Amino acid sequence: MSRTLLISILLVLIMITASCAKRNTSYEDGNAAELIRTIPVVGNPTHISYGGDRLYVALDQGGMAVVNTTDYNMEMFTSLTSDDGSVTALNRIRFTDCVAEHDMLVIYDTYDTDNITFVNTANPDSLKPYARIIGESQNILDLSLRKLDNDPNGNIVELLYVLTDAIKYGRNDGGFWLGNETSIAVDVPIKGVDMDDDNFYVAVDQRGLFTYSRESTQLLSEIAFYGYAQKLAVNDKIAYIAARHGGLQIVDVSNPAQPVHLAEFDTDGYASDIAYKNGIVAVSSGGGGVYLFDVSNPAKPKLMDHITDCGYANTVTFVENTIVVASRDDGVLIYAID
Repeated sequence: MSRTLLISILLVLIMITASCAKRNTSYEDGNAAELIRTIPVVGNPTHISYGGDRLYVALDQGGMAVVNTTDYNMEMFTSLTSDDGSVTALNRIRFTDCVAEHDMLVIYDTYDTDNITFVNTANPDSLKPYARIIGESQNILDLSLRKLDNDPNGNIVELLYVLTDAIKYGRNDGGFWLGNETSIAVDVPIKGVDMDDDNFYVAVDQRGLFTYSRESTQLLSEIAFYGYAQKLAVNDKIAYIAARHGGLQIVDVSNPAQPVHLAEFDTDGYASDIAYKNGIVAVSSGGGGVYLFDVSNPAKPKLMDHITDCGYANTVTFVENTIVVASRDDGVLIYAID
């Protein structure tokens, strides 16, 4: 084979490879985040919630870890004992969330019979389970427990979660709560959910973003965009969506009947989870690490930092002036934000 022919073949192969490559933005070096602590854990950290001065880390088959954010000491739990002496095993924990003001934690366990367990956190060193939801809790893909203020019926928290094909919502007065006030069937695969006072916002995989009225439960709109919608965070009528190979997608939902796509930013890896705080968005992007964006102008997101030393990033959350990354490879990583 002649040298000229060999070079020609190589050039053709390079052009074919380039044409098939994943669309991606160039790497931009930033200095907004600095690693200050690495906390090794047992299991795969899939979700992190924060309340008071504690991080509650879902560790899948490893149970749950509780991290004191004042000194970063950690305690791991594979079971919890209630006041009556009964033991709740933590076999496969996928989600946690909490309302520190009411000493309330929820844990979602997918082992055997899927269930949501309510836990009293008044003594963080001796967590006490006291109630459980079994039924209508199979295959939960997203979950959120929030504080309620001035509820006319005396409820103190609200619980929102989604199955693969339904939205579930209910309120709780601090006692046992075993049902749903609202249940909305969705005939396409759901991946994530968020809400505000008016609407439920649903990340619907290949279909994009659906908006439902909380009052009527009717579908108000849907909007498609590049990628597969996984998780979302809604603030001030702006939806920030982790869209797998579509990276970060931003949608204005101020008119719920006519959402408007504002911007997008491609990320390395697959964008799987997202968090918002005070004009900053964090996107966990699997093998692509974690991206930090200034979204003070949502139509023009500005890359603040691309964290690449965290291994495979499962999820991310904000804690005061830090971001906490759940890394499949390295455990729980704490980064200070400049």
